[in-house]
Amino acid sequence: MTRRFKLALPAVRGTRFWLQALCIALALMNAVVLFLHFMPPGGTQEELTAQQGRLRQEIAAVRARALRLKTIAAKAQTGTKESVDFEAQYFLPRRQAYASVMGELQRLAHASGLTERDAVYSEEPIEGTTDLSLMNSTANYEGAYNNLLRFLGEVNQSPLLLMLDSLQAAPQQHKGGGINTSIRFQAIIRDDGSQKIRD
Repeated sequence: MTRRFKLALPAVRGTRFWLQALCIALALMNAVVLFLHFMPPGGTQEELTAQQGRLRQEIAAVRARALRLKTIAAKAQTGTKESVDFEAQYFLPRRQAYASVMGELQRLAHASGLTERDAVYSEEPIEGTTDLSLMNSTANYEGAYNNLLRFLGEVNQSPLLLMLDSLQAAPQQHKGGGINTSIRFQAIIRDDGSQKIRD
C-alpha cells in the first residue's frame, strides 16, 4: 500500500521582512568592519609602525654585534697565528738552545771586537707554563767602549731572541780606554721532549 506524504512549506514572507533582515545583516557587517578598522587583531597602524621601528632597531643592533664579534674572531685568529709564528721563530728547542745561544754570542763578540773571557749558563722554569724555560747566559767581556756598543747593536740585529737582562761595565786598570763588561742575556727554551741539560 502506497503512502503519500505532504511537504509543508513555510509561508512566503513579505518584502518588508526581507528588507529588515538585509538591513540587520548589513548593520552587523558594518559593525564588524568598523571593529576591525579601529581594533585590528595585529594592532593599529601606529602600533604596527612603532613595532616595525623597534624591530629595525633590534635588527641593526644585532647586525652591529655580529659584525663586532666577527671582527673580534678575526683578530683572535690573527693573534693566534702570530703567536704560533712568534714561538716557532724565537722559542728555541731544548736540544739546540745551548749550542745556538753560545755560538751566536761568540760570533757576535768576535764580529764586534770584544773578547769573551768566561761564561755561565743556567736555566729556570717560567712560572705559569709547563713547557717553557728561561735560559740565562752571563758572560764577561773585555774590549773598547765602541766594541761594546757595536756588540749590543749586533745583538739587537740577531735572528735569535736574546733579551738583555743586565749589563755592568768598569774601566780596565792596566789598559787605557778598555773596559771589562759583565752581560746577562736571557733566551726562551721550548721543551721538545729532549733531556734537560743540567748546569
